[in-house]
Amino acid sequence: MQIATEEVACSTCGSRQADEVGRSRDYEFASCDNEFVFVQCRACGLTYLRNRPRPETLGVIYPPSYYRYAAFLGPVTTRLRGIVQGGRVRLLRTLVPTGATVMEVGCGEGQLLQAIKADGDPSWRVVGVDISEEACAALRTAGLEMQCARFEALDWPEGTVDLIILNQVIEHLADPRACVARAAALLRPGGRILIETPSVGSWDRDWVAPDRWGGWHCPRHWSLYTRASLTGLLQQQGLTVERTTYLLSPFIWAHTLQNVVRDAPAWRWASGLLSERSVPALVAYGLIDTVQRWVTGRTSNMRVVARK
Repeated sequence: MQIATEEVACSTCGSRQADEVGRSRDYEFASCDNEFVFVQCRACGLTYLRNRPRPETLGVIYPPSYYRYAAFLGPVTTRLRGIVQGGRVRLLRTLVPTGATVMEVGCGEGQLLQAIKADGDPSWRVVGVDISEEACAALRTAGLEMQCARFEALDWPEGTVDLIILNQVIEHLADPRACVARAAALLRPGGRILIETPSVGSWDRDWVAPDRWGGWHCPRHWSLYTRASLTGLLQQQGLTVERTTYLLSPFIWAHTLQNVVRDAPAWRWASGLLSERSVPALVAYGLIDTVQRWVTGRTSNMRVVARK
């Protein structure tokens, strides 16, 4: 099945001058048969999906199974994700003061949001923002404060938020520039934005499978950044980058290698062994990324903290 697409310009600078850097398909969910083209903007360096799915296709490219991802992972891998979330909460304690307002945008199933509420400073006001009525209702039932809205249009007093978190969100947005602009408006002077997002230029994309790289996540990732291109977007909105950290990205490795074997009958049996449900595989991917970070200084996943 082919879905409707539209050709778009760079979301950071508006230029249409770009060079093709990759082609891929929806190998993970097989939601459509389209081939998708990623290009890199000549002006600002953003890598983006040029033939973007039209808005009316979102229900197709995000099937119901997409929102049941945590249940798919199984108890052991879910527990490992919980450990990672605990590390994020410890980082937040170093970034925001007592009595702070902490807002997570695109919180989805709410694992990070719940970790912040449970293990963060009890004096923090913790707020989630998501467009899914179902997700917001479930998290409200769990005792969390939720705003069900598009973040770019969120009705919230400006200059009142201490920390805004975009955890694996910005790459999905049609207009990341509008999202960062809204974040900059909502932050107090001295407030921070924390973004985690895939980073292009890793071993698994460049060497292993340029057309089946898990970071493409076709056709749901629309904007992909380098340190320089994300810094440029943040500076454009008056934010100053304080630190950039490259993180281990075992899930992207898992998706990459599963995409590689999916259409190879002789190796299809290995898909389960390579998946994000396989703890030995996740350990192996973590070791590979540790070496990659030591050798190249980067991985397929980065965290950027910027200040207003």
